[in-house]
Amino acid sequence: MNTHRLVVNPGSPAAWEIQLRQGVNRLGRGFASDFKIEEPSVSGSHCEIMISNGTAIIRDLGSTNGTYINRAPIKEAALKPGQTIHLGGVEMIYQMDAPGAAETVAPAARLAYQAAPAPRPVAAPRATPPPIPPPTVQVAPPVAPPVGAPAGTSKNCKFHPRTAGRFFCNHCQLHFCELCVTSRQVAGAAKKFCRQCGQEVVPVQVKIQRPAGEKGFFARLPGAFIYPFRGAGPLVLIVATLIFSALGRQGIFNLLLTMAALGYLFSYMQSIIHCTAAGDDEMASLPGMDGLFGAFLTLAGTVIISFGIPIGLGVAKVFFDVEDIPSSAIKATISLGCLYFPMAFLAVAMKDTALAANPLVVVPAMLKVPLEYLVTAILLTGVFGLRLLGNLMSSAAMAQGFTTRDMSVLFTSFGIRAFWAFASVYLLTIGMRILGLLYLTKKEKFGWFSR
Repeated sequence: MNTHRLVVNPGSPAAWEIQLRQGVNRLGRGFASDFKIEEPSVSGSHCEIMISNGTAIIRDLGSTNGTYINRAPIKEAALKPGQTIHLGGVEMIYQMDAPGAAETVAPAARLAYQAAPAPRPVAAPRATPPPIPPPTVQVAPPVAPPVGAPAGTSKNCKFHPRTAGRFFCNHCQLHFCELCVTSRQVAGAAKKFCRQCGQEVVPVQVKIQRPAGEKGFFARLPGAFIYPFRGAGPLVLIVATLIFSALGRQGIFNLLLTMAALGYLFSYMQSIIHCTAAGDDEMASLPGMDGLFGAFLTLAGTVIISFGIPIGLGVAKVFFDVEDIPSSAIKATISLGCLYFPMAFLAVAMKDTALAANPLVVVPAMLKVPLEYLVTAILLTGVFGLRLLGNLMSSAAMAQGFTTRDMSVLFTSFGIRAFWAFASVYLLTIGMRILGLLYLTKKEKFGWFSR
């Protein structure tokens, strides 16, 4: 049976291998992946490789930054040995080894060595064998310091065109961002090396200047309300409305379908945040239907961390008859949870793990951008408040339609229900766009992915 493997970061000191097994092999940054790749440009469930009957099929799972074979984007393709794969900013090479190929020569050499007859000793004066020289220690030649980057040639990263290239590789003659270089210790000092050729890169003194067309957080806020209608946005909103309606028809009592619906809701919101954080101005495409239960667990963990205190107080008061808990305490903790949740959700969406909702990550981020975050929290509270009010009105209209015999009232209630289903997805998209804009304009202050 052939051995299938991926060489990650080939040609660099940080190279490592992934031994693919028969069946489905999922790659991504999330905990549900079979092979976890710790790289911010890799999605939680980025792609999967199916190994069957000696062939390998790679399939993109709706990743944010896409899957590429030999620099060409793909959705699904057959892999051939030697092809280069890019998952976001991570490069890897697919190799397929024949069984026992590496051991074909070595056993034969050992047999030939053993079959050779040993020379018979003859009666002759023995010559004293020369003394065995002491083993020499291989000393690596001193590495010459890398040549500095040409003056006045600061460019953006090769693989992330919207990110400044803070490092320059003299061998590749390319600029790279911090995500596209690797770090290792050399003589007790941290050095940066090119992931393409393995040579040491030199830092480029980049002075970040805001371009004339770039706007800050408050200047970008009005555009969030028209963002859902850019590009293919209206079609995405319609399809998303139909999907959410179909997933929600089974009712709360069907636990598995409810979990799948909430998982898809999280994936939809996360895709909008990721596209906004990447600087895309057009509406994000719909996510895939894979990994829904993992997404549900991530969303549930975020909610529990954010609202754990009021949930615990409410359970103790209602189910355990703890009368000493005042209702004002529950309301106060709910308010604090509403203030805490937006930043917690943003951190979880970017880091793709519910552990990012812990206060050690969320609270410092809130304090670094207090004014912008306060405005964000108020806007999100208003958006979700409108969604809740609209859902109540829509449910009332639907109940009125079911009890009436007037066909005009019935069709009007259906129209209100359909309109609000669309408007609810629209408001949800606006809220996630605002969170994405907060990260896009303040990511240097957050420093969540700094190395």
